[in-house]
Amino acid sequence: MSETHEPTNVASTEPQVDEQDLAANEEMVEETYQITIKLPGQAGDIKTTASPREAMHDIKQSIMESPETCAHSCFYLAFKGKRVNDFNELGEIEGITPECELELVEDSYTERDVRLHINRLRDLLGGPYKPNPAAIGIDPAISFLTAVTGEIDEELIVEGERKMEDLFSDAPIPEHAFTNTDLHARSQLSRFVPSSFQRLAPQCLKSLTLSGWNPVPHPQRLKGDLLYIAVTTLENETIHITANTRGFFVSNSSNNKFDPTPREGPSHKTMAAHSLITLLQHVSPQFATQFVKLQDFITQHHMLEVLPVNTFFPSHPWAVQTPKQIYDPSRTAEPYLNFGIDAVESLRDWNDELQSHRELPKTNLQERVLRERLITKVQSEFTEAAVKGAMAVVNGAVMALNPLESEDSHMYVYNNIFFSKGNDGRGTFESLGADEAAHVATGKDLEGVKILNSIDSEGLYTLGSVIVDYKGVRMVAQSIVPGIFRRQDESSIVYGSVDNGVQIASDKSFHEAINKDIAKSLHLAEHTLLDDKNNEVNLFTSLETKGLLGADGRRYLLDLYRINPVDIGFQETMCVEKPSDGLPIYPHKMTLLRPELMSLFWEHKFRAWVKVKTDEVKKERALEAKTEDKKDEQKEKKEDEKEKKEGEEVEVEEDVKIDVNEFQLNFNPDVFTDAKQASTGTNDLKQQEEIVREASKFLNEEIISSLVLDFASYAISPLDGDALTKAMHRRGINMRYLGKVASLVAVSEDKRIEHILRLAIQEMVIRCSKRLLRTFLFGCTLEESSACVSHYLNCLFGYEFNPKPIPTLAAGQSKDDVAWAQLTPASLKALLKEQIAIRFRYSLQDDFLSVIQPLPTLREICLRTGLQVEARDYRFQAYTEEEVAAKAAETAAAESANAARQKQNNKYKKAPKKQTVVKEVSKERTTTFVPDDILNVMPTVKQASARSVFAEETFEAGKMSLAQGHRQLGLELLLESLTLHEQTYGFLHPETSKCYATLAMIYHHSEDREAALDLQRKAVIAAERTNGVDHPETVHHYLNLGLFEHAAGRTKLALRYLKHALYYWDLLFGPGHPDSATADNNAGVMLQSLRDYPTSAIFFERACATQENVLGKEHVVTATGYHVLAKAYTLQGDFAKALEAEKVAHAVFEAKLGPEDPRTKESDTWLRELTSNALLTAQRALDQIKVAETSVAQPTPTAAPAPQVPRGELPIDQVLQYINAPSTSRKGKKKASKHT
Repeated sequence: MSETHEPTNVASTEPQVDEQDLAANEEMVEETYQITIKLPGQAGDIKTTASPREAMHDIKQSIMESPETCAHSCFYLAFKGKRVNDFNELGEIEGITPECELELVEDSYTERDVRLHINRLRDLLGGPYKPNPAAIGIDPAISFLTAVTGEIDEELIVEGERKMEDLFSDAPIPEHAFTNTDLHARSQLSRFVPSSFQRLAPQCLKSLTLSGWNPVPHPQRLKGDLLYIAVTTLENETIHITANTRGFFVSNSSNNKFDPTPREGPSHKTMAAHSLITLLQHVSPQFATQFVKLQDFITQHHMLEVLPVNTFFPSHPWAVQTPKQIYDPSRTAEPYLNFGIDAVESLRDWNDELQSHRELPKTNLQERVLRERLITKVQSEFTEAAVKGAMAVVNGAVMALNPLESEDSHMYVYNNIFFSKGNDGRGTFESLGADEAAHVATGKDLEGVKILNSIDSEGLYTLGSVIVDYKGVRMVAQSIVPGIFRRQDESSIVYGSVDNGVQIASDKSFHEAINKDIAKSLHLAEHTLLDDKNNEVNLFTSLETKGLLGADGRRYLLDLYRINPVDIGFQETMCVEKPSDGLPIYPHKMTLLRPELMSLFWEHKFRAWVKVKTDEVKKERALEAKTEDKKDEQKEKKEDEKEKKEGEEVEVEEDVKIDVNEFQLNFNPDVFTDAKQASTGTNDLKQQEEIVREASKFLNEEIISSLVLDFASYAISPLDGDALTKAMHRRGINMRYLGKVASLVAVSEDKRIEHILRLAIQEMVIRCSKRLLRTFLFGCTLEESSACVSHYLNCLFGYEFNPKPIPTLAAGQSKDDVAWAQLTPASLKALLKEQIAIRFRYSLQDDFLSVIQPLPTLREICLRTGLQVEARDYRFQAYTEEEVAAKAAETAAAESANAARQKQNNKYKKAPKKQTVVKEVSKERTTTFVPDDILNVMPTVKQASARSVFAEETFEAGKMSLAQGHRQLGLELLLESLTLHEQTYGFLHPETSKCYATLAMIYHHSEDREAALDLQRKAVIAAERTNGVDHPETVHHYLNLGLFEHAAGRTKLALRYLKHALYYWDLLFGPGHPDSATADNNAGVMLQSLRDYPTSAIFFERACATQENVLGKEHVVTATGYHVLAKAYTLQGDFAKALEAEKVAHAVFEAKLGPEDPRTKESDTWLRELTSNALLTAQRALDQIKVAETSVAQPTPTAAPAPQVPRGELPIDQVLQYINAPSTSRKGKKKASKHT
């Protein structure tokens, strides 16, 4: 096609992938330099690989992180004796060659260098998972891959080199992950953290702290002293070390005496070294020994497990072990070590940094990558600072800018970040639902910022924005616009209105800038509004969106919550006094359509318009053909064959002649609002209203029903509520329609999507629980939070265990003092039913709590509200009569034993030293949760994270090329996309993780096992540390890693990964998910390769049960499962069960596929052979019974042992050949193909 209509994605203005950029990137990827780094003294040299585009400071960083050179942090690199600038690229060095030698030269220290050096040592001593009580949560960015992997005792085996004789070995079944495991037991939360996980690194020092002799006195500064350190070694010796410009040395100082002179060692030599690590190795033999162990411990972990997560907000697990506090006297000195004595380094102008990075050039690939990397990094750092600031504000540690106003309207500035509360403190949303509407508006505003950032319009800027929900308070954090606090707010607003339409501004340059990119991408209609004096003003954005001219001359767009139109269909039926469904009125009118829906609706209307235009063109052609003279008709007949050959190509070419610019469909975001609009000429208000009404109808009548069809066809199959939410949002469906989705699923009565109904109800309960907990926590102090949360969870989950839980209250408090303490299981159930009816328009059954599963629901509530609970086994069901009796007997026995001991002790009152200690009877829990189970309440974060459009477009282009069969081109594009992802997002990012996983699958299919495994491990770690250890994507990555390991010949390791993934799968969803059948089948196949046929049969049985429950017994997929199960029973030697399973499979195959289908024929062969074998077995059994009855010597008949069947992954012909062969012929070699 020579023309294409404009892209409808909301982020579509970035240039498309072009050949010049790809060629430049290919050159960048392929060219590498092999560098030799010569180390100082007699330390030798190391070799490293780098790109000529790599900056020298990045090469220095890789040297510092290498185990061989980790002692060096203050040095520079020299080439041919000349110092190289750290900010130069490697390829820019004059005279550099692909195989060159650089020299590592130890540099003089500054005070900042010393602080960095000590921090580096502290990071090393802490290990990969250094405990940090100052972090916002427990175990941030944790990964379990090394712990799950354990010790690998298998070699990589190429598939063609596998010895098939091993499959028929009579040797014992090798021990594996599922040995002696109850496969029918549910996952226990106490095993959330793998038992093999080692958090603490080997200890090298008892303490390392700043000396009390700091700061350095003036005379010593003149001698080069920078800092004093006190170290207590494992030998219990406390030494004082001086950091000097030349390095570190042991001084004669002690805790009581200041003597900064160097101390002499045993051989009268000064104990000094350029590196503190080297000095400690000389001073403390135990440090030297333990430091080697520490390095081994660190190198056991994958590189990505050790790297810090600095371009994405790290994940925090919801279930954690009680953290062990480590004594570290220098922990309180971290602010100084990080930022210096006056903390100047911590003060940043966030807004200027963000906007300056956005103004960087982007004319070629390298400039784009650098620009996007810097934007991603500064946004991540801004998010981290905003979260800490929001916590300080909520905890009362920051003074408000306007303390005399009401608390709801307080504003704060902390760390150069502006904070406000996400409620209606100034009455802006009073007519739309007050605080409810304001809460939604903050989320929509962040969504608007994200969309405008992705459009990346020149000349228009958005603020750095983060939403932090903490302890029931929503805080909005924004970067500060220069000049915003001056008393000129009205004059600085040059677009939109600050007073709800009394005065409306429309700066011409602002208007043109919005029209250039934003209005075109979002299909915004230019519309005319009337101010209070009926002056006409033209805008593209909504009335509430404000254009601000900052003191720095930049144009900023603020309040972007209404860039999409109102969902008028919902508002007219549910936001009125008497809603059409008979349920209570919806709580607010901030019901807007999603940007994804507007994009889908625009495309839908565009396709319809193209079809109409195409039909018109065809009619014109037909009319022209009738009016042509006969000569032309004859000429056309002669060329008829040529036209037929070209076929559809001609039609496509002619269709393209339609001018797509004629299609005009834009949306007015101000229709159906309080804004006064003028309807004149082309600006037809009624037409604009009808378009928005049609979009709302399109959502209700087409999109929602198509989502349910996608569920039924398994086009999407969410594992948890978060995945369900993303699936709805991708299709433009707001979560207020979740009740409608649940109703459609329930009405269908389709077993295939029963799990969706359960998931939808669970998600509604979770969302309403989040709102209720937010309300209850808002009135709590931090120390009351754990009691509040535990009581809420007892009422929600522990009502069977204890129908009347008693809240834990502080001394002097009563139930009437706090709202949460008045909760009971019955009142909470009524509250949830009411809230779900109001917010989701769905009426729950009375037994709805029995539908939801406790652990998956608990997990989601914790993740949504920022709770971290102890990883222990919580009891949700009441004790059975047998358990009660057993516990009563146990208690009575303990009391009796204690009484006997007490009586015995009373006889010997004169000898108190010999008294036996009376052990108290352990107290049983009376509720499911206690306050001590809640280990942390932390904030949840929403951010306008940056997107690398070019990297993602290259990724999609690669996948498309692969789908079209262009494997080499697709692979090259994906590799280039991976490089762009790593350079832009960093190694540890969800998008990079997806890229790793996609490439790993391609290498797996092309049988490049090592490359596939390496990439898949990276995908697992990146997903664990950014999405979460139990996130659905992480679970799928582990399942695929298991598949790849099995394909590489390491089946026992593969089963460890599968067991780990299935454990979290059960926590996520429980049994019965349609996709779980695939995982069970894979586990069964792997166990067959280890000759553990009984365990493999259990997995195949589970897969069959899932398929039958979801699809029904008459489905072909279920029949295939039974056919596989029959093979498993045959390998196990249980021919009776194999026959029954094959009968089920054969009946379905014959009915659904017909007798001529290959699957039916194969099943028929199996059935005949198994039937004849069953008859033979039955005849032998009868003969044995007759022999036993006539035998006098044997009073009780004993059945002869069944002939032992060798087991392996056999195809049908060889299994049947084995079954029917005489015993003497079974010893020869047998060939087997892979069982599927």
